[in-house]
Amino acid sequence: MAIAATPTSNQADALSPGRIALARILRHGSFWIGGGILLVIVLAALFAPALNSHDPTFQDLGKRLIPPVWDTRGSWANPLGTDQLGRDYLARLIHGGRISLLIGFTSVIISGAIGTALGIAAGYWGGRVDLVINFFLTIRLTLPVVLVALVVVALVGNSLSVLMLVIGLLLWDRFVIVTRSATQQLAHLEFITAARAIGSSTPRILLREILPNITGPLIVVASVELAHAILLEAALSFLGLGVQPPLFTWGLMVAEAKSQLLFRPWLIAVPAAALVALIFAINLVGDAIRDVTAPEGRA
Repeated sequence: MAIAATPTSNQADALSPGRIALARILRHGSFWIGGGILLVIVLAALFAPALNSHDPTFQDLGKRLIPPVWDTRGSWANPLGTDQLGRDYLARLIHGGRISLLIGFTSVIISGAIGTALGIAAGYWGGRVDLVINFFLTIRLTLPVVLVALVVVALVGNSLSVLMLVIGLLLWDRFVIVTRSATQQLAHLEFITAARAIGSSTPRILLREILPNITGPLIVVASVELAHAILLEAALSFLGLGVQPPLFTWGLMVAEAKSQLLFRPWLIAVPAAALVALIFAINLVGDAIRDVTAPEGRA
């Protein structure tokens, strides 16, 4: 008589969703490429003082517009040269990344908190709650993000805190759409019904049952909005309505160097290349996470 084999605990662990997702992402080339670039940028921003001893705001007009080291007139004392005020460009690049990342991550946290809360509420309760939230969502979708940001920043001011708050309050719509749809799919499943049957409170169901099951789509949306927030800040800074000196970002560096485009193009190319690399890395990581959390949606 044959006896059915029961899986051991090690076999069960090996087949757990967490281990399967980890195995998938470790085999994903986009994750390694994007994650590597993103890790380098984040570490450079975090350890900026240790990587470069120059003060990014110190002006030395006697050393203005020194070319990068790959130019015959360049020097390793200033590997990326200096700007029109004699400030070390490498120091400004790695310190500027700090502000760009700070604005991006803070804005995504604000928009993610708002959008996730509204989306879960609309998907779980439905009815009038869903109608009201969809009304505000429709209003938000009719507003052009860049134009509204320009108007608000011009009227209220362009301090760092105002800029992060404005961007965060304009980028919550995708979070609402994704979380609402995902919550509607989960709200009537058996494990939610069982949680209600045993007397679990609504906050417990929302925080312990629904929210953990929609983290995959939320991470993908957060990666998209992170890139969007950084690009929006760069656009505002380029137009003169972003952060103001002595603070600076990569977008402001591009704006300050636009008069030198035809004569010293590296002043624009260096921060622009860093901005492109950051957005490229974020998109690659987001694409890898999408493939891992929803492999059936891959082309």
